[in-house]
Amino acid sequence: MRVLFFNEGNLGAHVMGQGQLAQALSTGLPYAPDMQARFAGLTPMGRVERAIATRPIEPLAHYDFALRTLRWHAVQSLRARAAIAGELRLWPADVVHVHSQSIAFALSEHSARAPVALSLDTTVADWRSMPAWSSSEQAAVALAPSRALERRALQRCSLALAWTGWTRRSAEQAAPRAHVVEHHPGLDLERYRPAARRPRERLKVLFVGGRFAEKGGEDLLAVLADRLGQTVELDLVTPAEVEPRPGVNVHRLGPSDPQLLDLQQQADLFCLPTYGDAVPWAVLEAMACGTPVLATRVGGIPDLLDDGDAGSLVDHGDRRGLRAALEQLLDDPQRRADLAGLARERCEQRYDARRQVPRLAELLRELNGDGLTPPRRA
Repeated sequence: MRVLFFNEGNLGAHVMGQGQLAQALSTGLPYAPDMQARFAGLTPMGRVERAIATRPIEPLAHYDFALRTLRWHAVQSLRARAAIAGELRLWPADVVHVHSQSIAFALSEHSARAPVALSLDTTVADWRSMPAWSSSEQAAVALAPSRALERRALQRCSLALAWTGWTRRSAEQAAPRAHVVEHHPGLDLERYRPAARRPRERLKVLFVGGRFAEKGGEDLLAVLADRLGQTVELDLVTPAEVEPRPGVNVHRLGPSDPQLLDLQQQADLFCLPTYGDAVPWAVLEAMACGTPVLATRVGGIPDLLDDGDAGSLVDHGDRRGLRAALEQLLDDPQRRADLAGLARERCEQRYDARRQVPRLAELLRELNGDGLTPPRRA
């Protein structure tokens, strides 16, 4: 079975998780020997394409009706359709796997000439309603065209692969006639694994986030202020400019940087008090490294942390609750050890790419002829 894996790719320094998918799939491919894979993806937008997708349209922009979301989706989807057609001319595939669904609005099985599986970690509506940017959320009428195109794409594809239960429920609500299966691609548990912690004077807390404020970085700095440089050392992995202060180290690192892996393995606690995330790789990677996680109840994070059984959860924006949870974990090494063990165990059970990719191969094989489920039509 020949599978074309087509990826949206990372979007600048703020959306870096897309590239982790190819790494996860590559890890699991040797355990699915009957699946031949080809990887491709979108190239960066050109100047004209970016202008069409993002330039404000006067006077509509003043009234938040510039349809920027729709224009972005339209440009990316048309680019993806052309790129996939070109890939299939060079390498005819039995199945086309596309991540994410937001670049597949112009794609159908007819245009791809093969069954299409759409991979998604969130829906358009759920992403736009995140607390991080709900104050600037476009009017419902402006978002409606993108939601309609998403519904059509999900119902026309042969299979939608939702990364968490939260994602699956959202996709089923967005497209009731779609064939949706919960499936996360997993990650490399041989790379992301616990390591012996080096001696240190202070506890180490790790934060990873491109959008510093939206990921809760300012909240974390505020609640740790009294302990920074005293009992706690905070490592911030972010492209944002952060004012220097004692006990804070800022790192400019990419997702696969060996130094980031070392920080993940050496941290006593990973904290992501985010206001805007779907299914963050950084949470899973910390869990796999045996690092306890404290995060907010946003997007699919509660699913990753087993509703708080494999990590600690607080409400977004609740600095008092965040402070209490941080102090409890920082002052209780046994609780941290318990959560670390539960987090690693959950990764081994549900997020091991060596198991998840063979399961993906089974799902795609069904689309390739054995027990094929007819695609849903709008």
